[in-house]
Amino acid sequence: MSTEATIAIETVEVGDPGNAPVGIVPFKPEFPDATQAAEFVGRVDYKYEIARYETTVAQYVTFLNAVDPTGANQLQLWDPCMDPTKDAYRGQVARDLEMPAGQRYSVAAPCWQNKPIAFIDFFRASRFVNSIHNGQSVRTIVSPGVFRYECRFSLETDSGVYNLRNQQTFGAAAGRQAVRGFVLPSQDEWIKAAYYSPKELPSGRHYWRFPTCSDVAPTPATCDACGNVTNAGPGSGAVANYSNAAVWCPSGCAAGTSSGCVPPDGNPGNLTDVGACRSPSPWGTFDQGGNVVEWTDTICAPPDGSPNPANQCIWRQVHGGIAIAADYQLWLSATGATDPYGQALGNVRAFGGFRPAMLPGFDRTGSTGG
Repeated sequence: MSTEATIAIETVEVGDPGNAPVGIVPFKPEFPDATQAAEFVGRVDYKYEIARYETTVAQYVTFLNAVDPTGANQLQLWDPCMDPTKDAYRGQVARDLEMPAGQRYSVAAPCWQNKPIAFIDFFRASRFVNSIHNGQSVRTIVSPGVFRYECRFSLETDSGVYNLRNQQTFGAAAGRQAVRGFVLPSQDEWIKAAYYSPKELPSGRHYWRFPTCSDVAPTPATCDACGNVTNAGPGSGAVANYSNAAVWCPSGCAAGTSSGCVPPDGNPGNLTDVGACRSPSPWGTFDQGGNVVEWTDTICAPPDGSPNPANQCIWRQVHGGIAIAADYQLWLSATGATDPYGQALGNVRAFGGFRPAMLPGFDRTGSTGG
């Protein structure tokens, strides 16, 4: 396959279909019994795959140049908040209309290349997924249960998995329309990949409290001036990027010190490279706790009394906590919900990201399906 407008996505298989769900009370740390649980989550009745890593800045820039080569931004796939001239601390993607078509978006600085893309709303994530779903993909086996997809972007982002032809109305209510291929994970698919162990745990349960194979909060990640994690590795225990501990900025990277990094919002925590915390979930995914909060395609109603600035009747579940979050946002029970623009939860906008999932049986090119 040509390398033009292609990216590589590594996935892991999540098995044990038909696993039992777990009862939760949202944002409560305890595991309630069946009579006390407010909802049950985590059951998936089929094998599926999910990306090992959050979608990176480099991958998203390739998407932008592929589907919006003129930089017109008619679909608002690029947010002005991504502009490093507007946000020198967290601006990840530059847009230059003087560049040749197909090169008008670029990674703002080398230190952003492998960090997760942020400022992502549901529509941006779902259009990315539509594009790789509709494009050509070649699958290879990396190791047992681990796969690599070379994905070419399609120009078709309006449909495929999610019908977004009227983004302002029907698009807000768009449900999953595909039974195979790339999708955004559902809430249950996301939770199972992050917390569920097919083997019974010492607690007698099958679900960890944190997505790092632990019932104890991971150590907050620290980093150097370029956002490279410095406290993860053999003997470090579980590490995740949260609690405002990873402090760096692009100008500090250039200067070799983070001492001059002043965040625009008083929260100094910034993003770190995907997988750099080296603390996998039971299935081998990384960063399902911390870094950016991740979109799922599970639809829910706006909670009573919640702010709804875009007046959306359909919200989406999001999970995972963010770089400036407290540890409770990494709990299994942290089932947040927000409107498709990510405004209702505030920092979902600045720290909203995603990872694709892959439903079994995908076979577009004659390669082996799931």
